[in-house]
Formats: sequence, C-alpha cells, structure tokens
Amino acid sequence: MHNHEGVEDSMKILRKSPHHRRGVAIVEFTFALVFLIPLLLGVFVFGFRLVRSLQMQQIVRDLGHMYIRGVNFRNPGPQQNARTLAQSFDLSPGGQSLIVLSQIRILQQSDCDAANPASPGVACTNLNSPVFTEQLMIGNTSLAINGVRARSAFGTPPLKADCTVSSTNQANSQSAAAAFTPVMTLKAGEFAYVAEMITATPALNIPGFSGSPQVYARAIF
Repeated sequence: MHNHEGVEDSMKILRKSPHHRRGVAIVEFTFALVFLIPLLLGVFVFGFRLVRSLQMQQIVRDLGHMYIRGVNFRNPGPQQNARTLAQSFDLSPGGQSLIVLSQIRILQQSDCDAANPASPGVACTNLNSPVFTEQLMIGNTSLAINGVRARSAFGTPPLKADCTVSSTNQANSQSAAAAFTPVMTLKAGEFAYVAEMITATPALNIPGFSGSPQVYARAIF
C-alpha cells in the first residue's frame, strides 16, 4: 500500500513538472501547425486573388464602357490607354495578362440569306444563335482561360486580319457561335459588348490546394 501511494505521488510530481508541460505544449503546437500553415497560406493566396479580382473588375468595366462608346482598340493609342489603365498587370505580348473585347449579336435569316445568296430562305448553321462579329485582344494571347487555350470564355471565332468575323463565318461556322445564351438573352438587332481579363498568378500556385493559378474577370454591356 505504501509503495502504491509512493508511485502516485511520483506521477503527480511528474505531471506538475514544468518540463513535462513544456514538452506537451510543443507536441500540441506541432500538431496545430499541420492545420494552421495550410490555412494561413490559403488566406494569403485567396485574399491576394480577391484583391486582384476587384482591381480587374474595375478595369474591365472601364474598358467595356470605352468599347461600347466606340473607342477603336485596334489603334495603338487606345491600346496604350488600356495598358496604362492596367499598368500593374503587364499587358505586354509576353506579360501575365490578357484583355479580350468581343462583340456578339443574334444571327437572323437576313444574315443567312446575305451569306448564302444562292439559297435564300434556307436556314444556316447559326440561325437565331449568338455569334461573334469581332474580337480584339491586348496582352499575352497565349494565356489559357479556365485551363483552355482560348481568347474568350465564350469561344474563339475565326477572325479576319482586322479582327472581325466574316458574314460567311458568322452564318456557317460553328466556331463563330458564342456560348452566350446561359449568360444573357439577346433579341434580334441587339448587340452585347463583352470585356474579359485574365491574369496569371504562378507565384501563388500551390499544387493540389490553390486551384488554377489565374484570376478572371468580365463585364458585359
């Protein structure tokens, strides 16, 4: 009985030992770091991308307003204005960002007839569907949107040298059709002006954790 009590007294002393408590705290802190470090990294990465997204949203709104008011971004002057507006995003040809400006409308039967004069009244491939009429790009055109090498999240139309889509392609080319219906319903004669921006953030890429290393924003008018 006396020996048993002595053992209990020794255990109580050990439990109260500062060295023992310090060792337990270190072990608990180590286990906590397993969860805290990914959490802190996630807060940093997604917080930075949120800030970037808000900045980009303002840029695409401003450029979209300019685009719908007839500013011709084919010209060097307006392109430089866009680069100045987004100066912290590097819109150079080899940079980390891309601006895409697109014009979309609903193809009508009169458009089919104009594109296929030998078959008036006959439905064409894109009849009553949204199609691209033009698409302009400023920045690094090799960037991928949502993991796909494309100029726009709505499609990649065949373009002429002046960045417009020919009437024949608008009517007959499936690639000229825009995946736009789920976003907005256009009526005959209406146009949609779309400003999109993508920015690569490879420095903030954590494989298997942070998702795709890019930020995307758009504005539609």
